[in-house]
Amino acid sequence: MTFIQTTRRRMLLGLAAASTAAATVASAEGHTAEAEAPELLSMGDALSDALTAYKDAAARVNRIADEWGPQWPVPDESIYRYGEGCQTHRDILGRGVQMPWGRKGVKRVHDLGTPEYFRRAAASEWAIYDRKMQTKSQRGAWSHKRWAEREFAAIQPAQEYWAEVDRITQASGIEAAKTAMTEARDALQDLVGRIVLFEERSITGLIIKAQAMQAWGEVDAFARAFHLDALAWADAMNETILRQTKFA
Repeated sequence: MTFIQTTRRRMLLGLAAASTAAATVASAEGHTAEAEAPELLSMGDALSDALTAYKDAAARVNRIADEWGPQWPVPDESIYRYGEGCQTHRDILGRGVQMPWGRKGVKRVHDLGTPEYFRRAAASEWAIYDRKMQTKSQRGAWSHKRWAEREFAAIQPAQEYWAEVDRITQASGIEAAKTAMTEARDALQDLVGRIVLFEERSITGLIIKAQAMQAWGEVDAFARAFHLDALAWADAMNETILRQTKFA
């Protein structure tokens, strides 16, 4: 079992146990809860708005992607390159795009050359060609000439591709939308973390923490999978359950 799988399992177990314990204890006859800390209650009240802000921001990103994603340009194979100054082929959401490669058509995420990359590469090959043409043997000169011509020919398709990427990026507003979504997700993550790590006084605090974990479950899977504080949250939830069910 991987670190991510272990973390996810611990968090899910903690959330399930928290929800069960909260429901059981809260419904027990004659149960009198200690007054919960005002700070935790306040954070619990803020949870719904934080989750709504994230959902709204994520929905906006998805709407833009649905509308503009189909217009995203497909690069000409001549600008597939790997080297300094190249950029990963990504879609409107910034995810790597897999395209066929080689005779077998195996799909992989390519790097794409920019116009600046091809200008530098062509100039370098022409310079090598010129030097070799000054030698007596002129060995290898024509190979560099062919590469220079090939790199130079790729400048225009690279210009067309990246110009279209810039046009759609600007017209769609996707970057601002993604920034807003990231900020909303970070705010929710911060709030959930403060709630989960806060030492509650009562079963009410346990319920608030369970609600916080449920809210975090609404976040995109990638962000949750690579959340660095996941283990600390899982441990904090387990400690809360033990405190509030009197097993500690």
